[in-house]
Amino acid sequence: MSGDAFAALNLDSEFLEPATLEERERLEWQTMLASVLAGDILKSEKTRIAVALQSSAEHQNLLHANIWLGIRAKLHGRTEDDERKRLEERRLRTVDAVISEIMTFRAGDVREGSGLCQHTVALKNVNDVLHRWDIALSLYPNLKTLYLDKPSTGEGSFQARCDTLNTWASVLTSVRTQTDLLRKWTGSQTLDVTQPMPSPRLSNNGRPLHDSRDGSPVADRTSFVERVLKEDSIQRTFEKALLTTVHSLIGTARDAQVNLAPIFREMNLPTFEIELVPLISFPTKLVQASLRLRLEYVQKLKDPEVLIIDQMIDDLKVSIGLACTLKRQYEAFLAPDPGGNWNLPPCISEDYDHTVLEALNFFFKLIHWKLKGSPKGIYFKETDVLEAQWATFNDVSLSTAGGASLVAEQLCALTNKLMVRVTNYFETQLRKMNDEQLVNWYSKILDSVRLRSRKLQRFARVLTQRFSNSAEYTLENVPLDHFIAALVETDHFLVYTQSFEEEGTYIVAPHSLRDRPDAIRRLLLEAFHVQELSADDGSRMADDNEPDVDDYDDIGYLLVLSPRSRFLWNGLVLMLEMPKLDLDLKDNRVRLIADGAQQRLVLAKDQFAEIFLAVDEDGELVEAACGPLTCIAEQQAHLPAVNRELRKIVRATNRLAESFVDSVHHVRNALRGVKGCQELLENWYLFASEYGQHAQRHMDRSNLMKFNRLLIKLAISWVSFICDDCDPNDRKTFRWAVNALEFALHRTRRNNILQLPSDQFELLRQKVASCMTLLISHFDILGARSSLAQQEKEKQEEVLRQQALNGRLIDDEAFSRSCSPGTDNDDTIVIVASRAYRDPSVRIFWEKTTRALRDLEGRRANLGSEHRMVGRVLDAEKPENRSLVFLASSSSNIGIRWQQGRFIGAGAFGSVYLGVNLDSGSLMAVKEIKFQDLSGMPNLYSQIKDELHVMEMLHHPNVVEYYGIEVHRDKVYIFEEYCQGGSLAALLEHGRIEDEGIIQVYTMQMLEGLAYLHSQGIVHRDIKPDNILLDHLGVIKFVDFGAAKIFAKNQRSIQLSRRAAPEPPQLGVPKDDSLTGTPMYMSPEMIKNDKRGRHGAMDIWSMGCVVLECSTGKKPWSNLDNEWAIMFQIGVATQHPPLPEPGQLSDLGINFIKQCLTIDPVRRPTAAELTDHPWMLEFREALRSYEEAEMANNPPNEMPPQEEYESATVARQAAINQEKEIEAITSQSPVISPIATPESESASGTPSPPLPGSF
Repeated sequence: MSGDAFAALNLDSEFLEPATLEERERLEWQTMLASVLAGDILKSEKTRIAVALQSSAEHQNLLHANIWLGIRAKLHGRTEDDERKRLEERRLRTVDAVISEIMTFRAGDVREGSGLCQHTVALKNVNDVLHRWDIALSLYPNLKTLYLDKPSTGEGSFQARCDTLNTWASVLTSVRTQTDLLRKWTGSQTLDVTQPMPSPRLSNNGRPLHDSRDGSPVADRTSFVERVLKEDSIQRTFEKALLTTVHSLIGTARDAQVNLAPIFREMNLPTFEIELVPLISFPTKLVQASLRLRLEYVQKLKDPEVLIIDQMIDDLKVSIGLACTLKRQYEAFLAPDPGGNWNLPPCISEDYDHTVLEALNFFFKLIHWKLKGSPKGIYFKETDVLEAQWATFNDVSLSTAGGASLVAEQLCALTNKLMVRVTNYFETQLRKMNDEQLVNWYSKILDSVRLRSRKLQRFARVLTQRFSNSAEYTLENVPLDHFIAALVETDHFLVYTQSFEEEGTYIVAPHSLRDRPDAIRRLLLEAFHVQELSADDGSRMADDNEPDVDDYDDIGYLLVLSPRSRFLWNGLVLMLEMPKLDLDLKDNRVRLIADGAQQRLVLAKDQFAEIFLAVDEDGELVEAACGPLTCIAEQQAHLPAVNRELRKIVRATNRLAESFVDSVHHVRNALRGVKGCQELLENWYLFASEYGQHAQRHMDRSNLMKFNRLLIKLAISWVSFICDDCDPNDRKTFRWAVNALEFALHRTRRNNILQLPSDQFELLRQKVASCMTLLISHFDILGARSSLAQQEKEKQEEVLRQQALNGRLIDDEAFSRSCSPGTDNDDTIVIVASRAYRDPSVRIFWEKTTRALRDLEGRRANLGSEHRMVGRVLDAEKPENRSLVFLASSSSNIGIRWQQGRFIGAGAFGSVYLGVNLDSGSLMAVKEIKFQDLSGMPNLYSQIKDELHVMEMLHHPNVVEYYGIEVHRDKVYIFEEYCQGGSLAALLEHGRIEDEGIIQVYTMQMLEGLAYLHSQGIVHRDIKPDNILLDHLGVIKFVDFGAAKIFAKNQRSIQLSRRAAPEPPQLGVPKDDSLTGTPMYMSPEMIKNDKRGRHGAMDIWSMGCVVLECSTGKKPWSNLDNEWAIMFQIGVATQHPPLPEPGQLSDLGINFIKQCLTIDPVRRPTAAELTDHPWMLEFREALRSYEEAEMANNPPNEMPPQEEYESATVARQAAINQEKEIEAITSQSPVISPIATPESESASGTPSPPLPGSF
């Protein structure tokens, strides 16, 4: 292709000359592609396809319109032509009028005397016009057809007015609906959550209580907030869908009003503010009322227990956090719109902040109680308890006026108390112990106080850094006019507050705060400042991160001036009303208040210092008329109350440091003459010196000189201790001496050595000289000690060489003996092998090693021969293997062919799988117990044996059948009947059993199963829904006989418990061998270990609890919190658990449960007696009628064996039904119409009762 072709078709604006053959090929390919895309053929094809698609779409729309017309005509009983004509007539008569009405819509005004509000009238007008517009829309199959017929409806102005009407009506309707729901929920038309509920008080059976005097209903005097706190937590209450919907609805209403305000005014539609006030105020009312209620309870507490304190701390923490969150959301809703389209009236109580601050005060009080009343274990976690509450403190500081000041003041006061408490504890404990235990006691004190003091000191330093946000300067000898002029020239402005000026105090701010009046208020009124983050809903959130110190231009600070003389301000003035605040500012001072601590304060001070720098026209620095001010306080809290608490912390810290330093002398005197105390004293000196030097860095000048004298005294004492009390030959003394001398040097540096009194200096010089002598004694001067050591080493090597020469002759003789026949070569070979090493030390090592190996092998051989363990699989002498040997020899140890199936579940001691018996083809449950999982629990082997012994005795349709075991070296398999329906507990997870007939079916089977067990002398002792299984026919099966007891004829019992060997009983505690079962189903006699009662009475009580749970869906004693409370309640029981309500069970059924739950075990009926209860007789009569009807209409070919189901009537009927199912399955299929098999009905695998629920 030529260059002209490239230039004509190239995609770039400039021609590219190919440099290589590869580039030319690429450009040719690009040119070819461009020519194809720009060709006429492609363009014409695109046009043809577009026309075809458009015609297809028109045809599709026409088809849809015809279908719509046909359906409409069919519904109205007309032909399509008649329907089309009628539609055209209605369109001409209706549509244009509605369009015109919407375009000119304006809501009517309220008539006098109508009693209606503007919103109600406007809502009726809007709904009317929208209803007519819906009728107009129904005349068209779709909007596209409408837009083609009436083009004005597709224009933006019409669409905007329609959307506005729909939005306004939807929002107002939703707001009123939500308000009505809240009124119904609270029972108050005014949404007053504190007024008593109007509903009558209900009795235990759910019926209203009536006054015995006049028969009037007794009103429930509890308020809505009390009911909320009783029934649910306040946090979960606000997480409910109703309140979250309210929050989103308020945001939607605000957005609609702000964005559609011009059209609202044009249509005379009222705004939403008045209607929204109840919704916005309700959450804050509710949380404030809950705080008040909790405060009333807290104020009544006097020396409460730690558990109550912890609970109240958690409750107040949640309530305070929720109150702060709602306050921030309220402020986000309250924020005005720049266009003036959102003016929300006050929706929050005036004392809301006061309530939050009052709750915060009690919150601190509870924390103080917790720290004061908790056990010693919390000593090391005091600061952790405080630091865990920072999120709450930040929340209050960010959301509540005065919150930051209260947090700072209370935190500092609490920290000061902790400092004082540590000091008092330390000083008290030092003088508490006798001489015999001094060393251990002082060691514990040192470890305890060291950790506590460091954590407290670190926390106090954090508080000081966080709350020290100001610096103070003096105006003495400073020309005030020049200083004011410098402020004006640097764009500072005066904040006129109408309150501070009366006291001669003035506030000046830099230009960065000119448009931020709220920031000025916070800087002056709040003790510290929390970083803010904006949430998605516009509310503020606390940010724990430090402020950005790199943003130098955004540094904000205030200058508080207190000049003695008046001055003239020629700069800008900002009128900003603020409450009067006592800043405790002395005359002729300037206090700089920064918008943060640490780096923010440093940056603010640097920026303030720049106003005193003057420059000429060339940008060169010149001498300013007013020099920099003298700083008299580098950092402090600007609020006096907080600053006082910070100074208290400083004093407490200084006192603690002084106490540590002084304590060394007391401890040294107390330990004089006590052996083994040198290391303790050295640690004490080391700790006191480190803590003292660290504390000295943060001391002010007034305390520095005094404390420095204490440290010098400590240095002299330390050096004296090394010289006088320590062993000079001990290497530890050398290390301790170095530490003491370094500390002494550090304390006497600079002019400190000159300020020492003469007697102290002389003493220090003497002790240091003695200490240096001790150090020199440890030095290897000129290598003398090294030379002596070298000579000694050479002598030892010479001795070893001589021994090696003598050993060669022995090697030769040993080798010759090893080669001669009839000799034991093992020892000889070992000797030769060891002699093969030329280094004598290596040879001696290998001789010892080989000798030890021979001894070990000999002991192993002797042990094997004594115990004769070769070939033995199990050692019967070991207790943990005795039961296993018994299992292997048991008659129930069977050998069957079986196959493991899917995993069913896991228990405490093994896993359960579905198994297939390959010999019979039946399913079974296979429990696999691995012995390695039971290591360390030898008693469990005998427990497995005992449980299997019980199961071998039992053969009943309502007891799980035990097939046998298969014992292996490392595990055992237990084969049992497989119950497809799962447990009764799993069934009850879905709720109570609604049909009483089904409950009777299950109850009769439990009675028959228990009657059989008791007749065999077996008491189950752990009847509960988890231990009751259901097979695929819904037949009840008792399982898990690990807690069962066998009662012999002579009334002696053998315990088969899953517990360890019984221990001696303690006072008030039942024996371990009797306390077996699940507490909420246990009978009172089991809890109290009462031996009285009829045989099996405890099982009857447990069965009554199971029937109770079936009918109510709740476990017995579900009103109690934990198992200990349940056991206590049962142990002192004078009444049974709460019975079912009359609507849940019949009177006969409730009476049956009541009989089972008879407190006295002597009077409690047996299982056989309960089968004759009227409730059971009623069921038996229904069962008999059912059996007669079934036998008359559809009897089975073969009946189940009578002896097998003699005492299992329900299981017998289930077996009959199963027999009929099997007969139906195996019978020949009819030729004409097939009969559905029962397989389709039971395919789901869900257990169902064997009999209909009608009886």
